[in-house]
Amino acid sequence: MDHGHNGSFTEASAVPAASLPRSASVPSSAQADPSQVGTPPEAGVTVSIAPLPDLTTTAAGEPLLYPSTPDPVIKSYILTIPPGGVTRWMTHPVPAYLFVLQGDLTVQFFTGRQETFHAEQAFLQACTEWHRGRNDGQQPARFLAVFLDAKGIPTILHPPATA
Repeated sequence: MDHGHNGSFTEASAVPAASLPRSASVPSSAQADPSQVGTPPEAGVTVSIAPLPDLTTTAAGEPLLYPSTPDPVIKSYILTIPPGGVTRWMTHPVPAYLFVLQGDLTVQFFTGRQETFHAEQAFLQACTEWHRGRNDGQQPARFLAVFLDAKGIPTILHPPATA
């Protein structure tokens, strides 16, 4: 992962997700209902779509904010935490959408609060609160992390090493 810091991101340069306008060039009649998207009946197969919840706040209760940047980039990773594994403490300067693929992922906040997410659950990771991931289960915890990033901005920040 790229953890270098070559740019800046401040809350002042963020845009609340709800304030983003829909494109005026796409008529409403052309916008598909996700439940109606799939393979045409003549193809002889059925496509299943399971909607996930719309997310507007992080696991820490922070509002979703998109970075305001001329150089947007989406970075994604599949991470695996083995049984008993714990990540380093971290924060994220950009929004992160996580989807648990397998097992259980516990997000532990520095305040002591924790929340466990199970396979097929989606959530927005905390941005400004220090947290770490834990796997208290018996099988690997695998999850997809998608960062709404900007070129030159790190996806993860760790606290400085102590002497």
